[in-house]
Amino acid sequence: FSGGLRPELKLGHIVMANAITDTHGHDMRLDFSPPKQLPPGVHAGRLVVVDELVRTTEEKAALSEAHDALAVDLESLAVAQVCRDRGVGFMAVRVISDDLETDLPPEIHSVLAATPGRRVGAALGSLFKRPGSYKDLWKLREQARFAAERLAQFLDGVIEQLHGSISPD
Repeated sequence: FSGGLRPELKLGHIVMANAITDTHGHDMRLDFSPPKQLPPGVHAGRLVVVDELVRTTEEKAALSEAHDALAVDLESLAVAQVCRDRGVGFMAVRVISDDLETDLPPEIHSVLAATPGRRVGAALGSLFKRPGSYKDLWKLREQARFAAERLAQFLDGVIEQLHGSISPD
């Protein structure tokens, strides 16, 4: 998943990275040249990697401006570096789960930071502190589900193009 940093990137849009940077000054070009004509909802460009979840529209806009990036995530640069060190090919394909205009609920930090066994408790704690957080967290869940389905469809097409049809044996 990824947060959109530009107005044209909407929920469910796909980002294919041709470069990844982080907020510490590391920068990596990827061996990927996008086609001149991309399908609607598919974008190619720079990802910026951050250490913590970016929650507000203001934070997203500042990252876009500072790093000339399309989208933000937490992991892509580390995975790309490990692949490069081991001589393994790498392609970063992300789906937008929250666009530029979407502020994530403040409770998201405590829920995602909790260990899997404690996430239910963190979510319940959020409900006691702010009962309206239920709607916000449920909406985020639905957005994530939609984005995951969109990413799966896109990757099915990529795999089919790279390796031919896959039989379900």
